[in-house]
Amino acid sequence: MKNHPLGPRPAPSADPGDLGAAERVLEALRESGRPLRIGEIATAVGSHDNTVRGHLATLLERGLVESSTAPAEGRGRPAVLYAAGPRPGARTDEYRSLAGAFAADLLASGDGPEVRGRARRIGRTWGEGLRAPTTKGGPHERLDAALADLGFGPRRDGDVVRLTTCPLLDLAVANPDVICQVHLGLVDGILDRGEGDEEAELTPFAEPGACLLRTPPA
Repeated sequence: MKNHPLGPRPAPSADPGDLGAAERVLEALRESGRPLRIGEIATAVGSHDNTVRGHLATLLERGLVESSTAPAEGRGRPAVLYAAGPRPGARTDEYRSLAGAFAADLLASGDGPEVRGRARRIGRTWGEGLRAPTTKGGPHERLDAALADLGFGPRRDGDVVRLTTCPLLDLAVANPDVICQVHLGLVDGILDRGEGDEEAELTPFAEPGACLLRTPPA
């Protein structure tokens, strides 16, 4: 698939099993909750800066870690910061396989209003099965947890959720109308939105690195 200038990346699969000591660096970045300098990572894992650099090179090559430049502070070259990429969702492969099969079948029927309606109903049925009232937090917290499990890499800012990865990206690039209806139905089902309730809105490929999901106020 060609890279799309806007929108999310493909959802990551399970962590590779051959990371060795680099896995400690990845876990340290995930646990930090913020980007870290090399020295901070070395302190967290009890290793030398040069050893950490080698592990980071491996993780960057595998797409598990992202780098950015820290704001300049005085003279000298700005520091490089490292952060973990989206954690693989616990149910990403399941969603990719089953929802992908449903979506492929839908797309064989075209992309008219009937097909989009079916796509949304299929997504809603899936979402209803994922609804977990016992999960801590309110509706938005439950939705974000489910989206993370399914491989969407959600990052919430108020009522807007940036979906930074997509488990059905190949299909979504080719047929966003149908695939995004599956995703919206999923949100309907998880939030238990009924007829007459304010609906969620999904803007595909809205900005570099994300689709934008606007959820009804909790």
